[in-house]
Amino acid sequence: VCTLQSSLKILDTPDGKKHPEPCALVCTGISKHDDPDTSWTYLGWRNWKLGKLVDMSECKFVSKPVVTATTRVAHTGGEICPSVITEQLWISSQFYALSVEEMTVEKANKLCNIHWVATGYSC
Repeated sequence: VCTLQSSLKILDTPDGKKHPEPCALVCTGISKHDDPDTSWTYLGWRNWKLGKLVDMSECKFVSKPVVTATTRVAHTGGEICPSVITEQLWISSQFYALSVEEMTVEKANKLCNIHWVATGYSC
């Protein structure tokens, strides 16, 4: 019989509030380049930076998690996707991935997936 034991300890959160340790949660996903619900777009409120809204609602965080995101090319061919930074507004179930390099929205929607990891609390 094999038993798996693991623990997750969160040292700090964006809002500075602590929750019970059993409520700690790591949630991860991929926002696909061709997702019909959220595509790459130019964001006017961010000086027309290229960005993509990422939905984390299935994680069911009760407060803003810490989010890390990278881009990966959806298929091989020598292309490179831009690096991104994350920006969370007031909602714990979404974040924006914002490009820090130049790329057209058309090319991003053909190539660039966002791989993300979020650490936060579920209760």
